[in-house]
Amino acid sequence: MNIIFSEYGKEAELVEGRTILSYLQELGIDINASCGGEGKCGQCQVEVKCAPGALSERTEAENKFVHDDMHRLACQARILRTDSHIYIRLLRRIYYVLESGDYKEIALEPFVHVEGERVFCESEDIGKYTGEIYGIALDIGTTTLATYLIDLESGEVSSVISRENPQTKYGNNVISRIEFARKGQGILEREIRTAVNKMITTLTDPGKVYELVVVGNPVMRDLFFGYPVESLGKSPYEPLSTMPLTKTAKELGLVVNPNARVYGLPLIGSFVGADALAVVLATEMYKNQNISMAIDIGTNTEIVLGNRDRLIATSCAAGPAFEGAGITCGVGGVSGAIKEVRIENGEVKYKTIDDAAPVGVCGSGIIDTLAELLDKKIIDGRGKFYGEEKRFGIAERISLSEEDIDQLNLAKTAVSVGIKVLLGRYGIALEEIDNIFLAGGFANFTNTENAIRIGLLPDVERERVKKVGNAAIEGARQALVSKTKREDAEAIAKRIEHIKLEEEENFMELFVTELYFQQYL
Repeated sequence: MNIIFSEYGKEAELVEGRTILSYLQELGIDINASCGGEGKCGQCQVEVKCAPGALSERTEAENKFVHDDMHRLACQARILRTDSHIYIRLLRRIYYVLESGDYKEIALEPFVHVEGERVFCESEDIGKYTGEIYGIALDIGTTTLATYLIDLESGEVSSVISRENPQTKYGNNVISRIEFARKGQGILEREIRTAVNKMITTLTDPGKVYELVVVGNPVMRDLFFGYPVESLGKSPYEPLSTMPLTKTAKELGLVVNPNARVYGLPLIGSFVGADALAVVLATEMYKNQNISMAIDIGTNTEIVLGNRDRLIATSCAAGPAFEGAGITCGVGGVSGAIKEVRIENGEVKYKTIDDAAPVGVCGSGIIDTLAELLDKKIIDGRGKFYGEEKRFGIAERISLSEEDIDQLNLAKTAVSVGIKVLLGRYGIALEEIDNIFLAGGFANFTNTENAIRIGLLPDVERERVKKVGNAAIEGARQALVSKTKREDAEAIAKRIEHIKLEEEENFMELFVTELYFQQYL
């Protein structure tokens, strides 16, 4: 007897003791398993049809997220009987991905160019000119992928495409990917390259693509290029190399022109990667006399502070709470996710993505809810409810509990500590920062005022806070179309000082002082 995924036309033989998630991973079926299959995120819900007793009883972890007999967490449900088929249907959710950043006009000076009827990458002949030459700028996020198709003769962005990172079935954070890579790095490499090939094929004739520029955090970049990531999982938590990477498309098995060069921007150090460097490049904070701070909030939050004279950077292990993972009713940015919340005269008002029926609450909605609970004195500055009720209902069967608030408090604190440490190491006060650039999808969709109220973002004059969209992919675009910008990136990477928070003498003291929602204590 088999486990059957009818919508995908895939099935496999039932084996007693195996989880549903293990089959999804084996068969290459995409599903979000943010916590790496530990039952902590609730993201891998599936609909199940099977005979009574065919699967293990619901675990305590499942009871937190699943409220009917038709659904199970794929990571928790194990095969007990193999005498009848088990049918699985995935709850398909399309993620909304921030695809673009602030576009800057820069001089066109690409490495790839046409001479007569031939295409050259610098001085190397890489193919026949067939009327069009394209490049790809690729941002490999832990959760999502975004791609620009760029006309290398005009510099224009011809098309944009994005999708969820298929590696999420092995966990939605860099640590879980490192752990899986110990036994299956080849699987992770294949997953990401296959997804990128599909994206490119959707965008254009792949044979007309002659160069790719790739950015991502150290784990994502090195997995794509096929370099070991094991060193990032043990002290001193550094990548194999921070240098820029170059391979051919043929070496990586990409569907584009086989001679196309694939270039990965350099890393800054530890978990501060090529994506953070690309944000610095795109915002041009490295050129300015005024001091700026760039913040890209996510599971691994990256912060860069400085100007043309000095730049320092750090990463904060904020965890996936603000992306909905590990929160009882949390979801990612999918259709039906509650994205805005207000409490007016005791009544909850909310908006969902696509105005669809609510399926959970995503990061922006979580921050709104938290800020409203604090402002309306429903919870105190320590995140505890004033009344007997220890859970706040947002919509039918969707709520925020004290345990959820505790997780959000820790995530918020990790980011605020990172900001404080950088300010201390730079030797300046918050008031001396001219611009705070908020990069990435999370910050773009978040109510800045509410993020400041809960202490996630620093309390500065609001006109100094600037949302710059997906600045990482904009930086990748600039490195693709401009030799000067690529040289700038390589020079910047060498002079950014990398600060490891855990090595700071006063780290724990700072963490304790930043705990809770300071404005409301």
